[in-house]
Amino acid sequence: MNKLDTGGVVYTSKLAKEFKVSIRSVQRDVELLNMVGFPVVSCGKGCYGFVEGFSLKRIMISEEDASLLSFLYEIAKSLGGKFENSFNGILKKILKPDTESTFYVKMPGGMKLSEEYSFISDIESAIEEKRKIAIEYNSGKRAKKYTVDPLKIIFFEGFWYLLANIDDKDNLRKFRLDMIEKVELSGEEYDLPDNLKTILDESVNVWFEEKRDQKVTLSVNQKVAKYFKKKQYFPAQKVKKENKDGSLVLESSFSDDMEIIPTVLHWIPWVKVVSPESIRSKILSLVNTYAKDNA
Repeated sequence: MNKLDTGGVVYTSKLAKEFKVSIRSVQRDVELLNMVGFPVVSCGKGCYGFVEGFSLKRIMISEEDASLLSFLYEIAKSLGGKFENSFNGILKKILKPDTESTFYVKMPGGMKLSEEYSFISDIESAIEEKRKIAIEYNSGKRAKKYTVDPLKIIFFEGFWYLLANIDDKDNLRKFRLDMIEKVELSGEEYDLPDNLKTILDESVNVWFEEKRDQKVTLSVNQKVAKYFKKKQYFPAQKVKKENKDGSLVLESSFSDDMEIIPTVLHWIPWVKVVSPESIRSKILSLVNTYAKDNA
């Protein structure tokens, strides 16, 4: 079938010789292809080809499928590295070069997975085999060494991180890949947390932690309430009350204040913190400092 698709025509005598079978076996294969729906026609004695215009590359791909694949490729390009290369290879096998998607997504600009991160394959192997690794990490001050349980390679807001447990405890840390200087594989194994998928699914930014044992209550103005009813802006966000004027009272769990503060600042003045007072005070302090510095 690949020969038919790439070469245009095939000859039973050549196929029989190449695959060390009889010419009759090749003829039976051609008959079988026709029986299951592939339009193989005779081009002359012992010569066969697909009906004009037919291509294996597009047989199972509708225009909607092609559009979706092109759309996903745009996402893969923004991530870089193996994502872009692998997806590009898939598209070349399936789609016409000029296929364009009817969809568009704006991915956060920033760090791409590139060939310069030579340790990526080691991290991937360690995650797959559940093996500990030793890393040298330089966040700008001085390099530190850590022994960690590598859990996932994650992408948040334009940056790639290694999500790992540290110090043999349930202590999640995120290490920016561009700040990792060295990776060494260990023979020691570890157990994957049972709730890892839930932790990631409930995250809204990179500040997530395993335990979300704090609660925040927020007031959302009616002018923007429609957005908060459709999208989760805060971890485990719930609408506790919808007022007659269309405003909302939201409740969310959180582990780190930074899971809440950046989003509230983004939506000022339409989102306000009702409780706890500690977060409310931090936001007021940030706003007052900004106002004074820009007066």
